[in-house]
Amino acid sequence: MNYPHNKNGAWLEFGFGDEKEIEKIAKNIPEGEDWLKEINESNENNLKIAITPDYLHVRGSLIYHQNSQKEDEYKVFHFYTCKDFFITVGLEVGELKQKNQMLHRMQLSRNGVENFCILLSEITNRFLIRIDDFEVKLKNIVGKLQKNNNKNKLNQIFRYRQELITSKSLLIPMEELINAIEETFLNQVTKTSEFNRARLRIKRAMTLVKHYQEEMETLLHLEEAIFSYRGNEIMKALTVITTIFTPVMALGALWGMNFKHMPELEWKFGYLGSLILIFVSTIAIYFYLRFRGWTGGILKGRKKKSLF
Repeated sequence: MNYPHNKNGAWLEFGFGDEKEIEKIAKNIPEGEDWLKEINESNENNLKIAITPDYLHVRGSLIYHQNSQKEDEYKVFHFYTCKDFFITVGLEVGELKQKNQMLHRMQLSRNGVENFCILLSEITNRFLIRIDDFEVKLKNIVGKLQKNNNKNKLNQIFRYRQELITSKSLLIPMEELINAIEETFLNQVTKTSEFNRARLRIKRAMTLVKHYQEEMETLLHLEEAIFSYRGNEIMKALTVITTIFTPVMALGALWGMNFKHMPELEWKFGYLGSLILIFVSTIAIYFYLRFRGWTGGILKGRKKKSLF
């Protein structure tokens, strides 16, 4: 399908099923047969540039969508860009949010490279929308952590972190591509507004991803610290409780024996004496631990807004 374009800078867009049309065009462009072979053999990111006295072009493949949970679920399109026109194969244009505005901008641009930059700018806009959604998720998870943190929250953090890594892995090839366009065409495109707009938009998306990735790493470290602190506090509490009730367990085990000769069984005030001994020894151990500062705050209740 050919979208509206000016005569100079035509966009030729094909689906994966348009093999005959693609072959026909590939025979009439520099290194077209090599590009056709790359289309048939590669479904991963790749990039090649041609710089000769006779022609300049950039070609390759670009993954523009990736399911962060399934590595084999992604979308890729192939491209061939030169000054006079650019070609895409397999790009689902209908998914672009501002397709009509993008096509209108292409009608006003100067050449194929500039039009291709407009397309890259619009693809990058998809990432910016996802990043805005991620910002909302990040604020929500931080708010939930302040109220309560558990294994489910940790799973959410790792899932959001995976989304960020996926977005970054998609933006890196785009950053390389815009740099390759600058390297290939130099002043022919570097002074154009659409190239600079695409370059800055990709840079903005990368900056946001890196920023939120740092926040996510900080959040993970905080979560790990909270889990570690709480685990240590639980172990301390169990140790203190076990120590405090040691006299009860020890004396209870001693007087729970069934030996025939146990003089304490004949004592008139043996039962009362044993209770007093257990109580005094338990209280003594508790105050000893507290005096030494070994109980800390583990026997105190947790405040409502406290993470710990």
